[in-house]
Amino acid sequence: MYRGMGAEKSNDYIVSSSTEKIEFVGQTFDGSRPLVTGCKYLIGVYDATTDSVTFRPAPYVRVTSSIKSLKDARGVADRDISTRLMQARTELGEAFGSKKRRAQIRAEERNKIDMDGVKSDMAVIGASIEQRASSMPSAQALKDAENVNRPVPRYNPETSVAAEIYDMEDVLPRSVAGHINIASLTASMDPEVYKSKVPSRSLFVKKKLEHLLSQSKPDPYQVRCVLYLSYLMRLNMTSNKQLANREACIKSLCCAPEVIDALFDKFAECVAGTVNPDGSPMYKKTPATENKLVCYMSVLMLSLNNWVLYPAELAGDLGIPGKKAEKFLASVGCKLETVTAAEVAAQTLNKRTASRSGKKAVLKGPIKFPKASLRGN
Repeated sequence: MYRGMGAEKSNDYIVSSSTEKIEFVGQTFDGSRPLVTGCKYLIGVYDATTDSVTFRPAPYVRVTSSIKSLKDARGVADRDISTRLMQARTELGEAFGSKKRRAQIRAEERNKIDMDGVKSDMAVIGASIEQRASSMPSAQALKDAENVNRPVPRYNPETSVAAEIYDMEDVLPRSVAGHINIASLTASMDPEVYKSKVPSRSLFVKKKLEHLLSQSKPDPYQVRCVLYLSYLMRLNMTSNKQLANREACIKSLCCAPEVIDALFDKFAECVAGTVNPDGSPMYKKTPATENKLVCYMSVLMLSLNNWVLYPAELAGDLGIPGKKAEKFLASVGCKLETVTAAEVAAQTLNKRTASRSGKKAVLKGPIKFPKASLRGN
């Protein structure tokens, strides 16, 4: 117990006590006024030797308690001193500081958080967070939405057979394949013949066509798949300005009008309110449709190569960095495996990989896609 000094504060007391976990602090005054006026409190003291009771005046003390473990690391007095020091430093800076210092002080004042105001709004903030959290989709719903929006062909997530993972009818519908003319290719093995019929200068396409046409009875569907891949690669190199001219695209891709229409519907977006001079709708490629185009090309190349593909081969044909090709192959569910430069050189026609090791992408089931990234490719 502490008693005030001087005549005016002789009746002011401060009481402090504590247990192992709780601290008690009390006082008899509120500012400059006593807590109780108009009455007095007495304590009776019993003296056993004389068997008498003596009444003595006692102050009225208002005691508050606090739990030690919940107290801040610094005491109230320390915070008061720190606050006064900060205030004094701010006043000195405003009075004698440089222009830069005064601007800094004003910025600090604007950014200062009123903790008392925040505490009074805690209930409102908590209720708002709970309300928003309750309307958020579940993790499974987010995963389902992500799977629906993947720029890949229809797939079976359950099968463990690589050839059954992707629906090849979605990659190359037979209604479109029927409009791909291969008669002139299968009738002649002259390289000059298929060079004039194949719009892409892809080394992968060249290798696959030579292999198929060297057989006594080439598989017509496989030949059409290779030609369709060459159309996709050519479309990938076509600019939006070139897409505006449908007839020029038909000539550039060396394909039937029905094939061009199917490519535009799947890998381009119709520009609302605009038409070509011939009255046909105008299309353009977007980042989303371009990603979808490369993913479909990757799946088609995998299907033509026993579900194994070297990223260096994809990078060389599309003119993109090797790391970007690896990301595209991973996005269609491939697992990347490290291989030697000799293996890459033996399996591909890409000369850039002859002097360094690389990777190969293998599609295995059940398919697993990488987690979505916030960064673009």
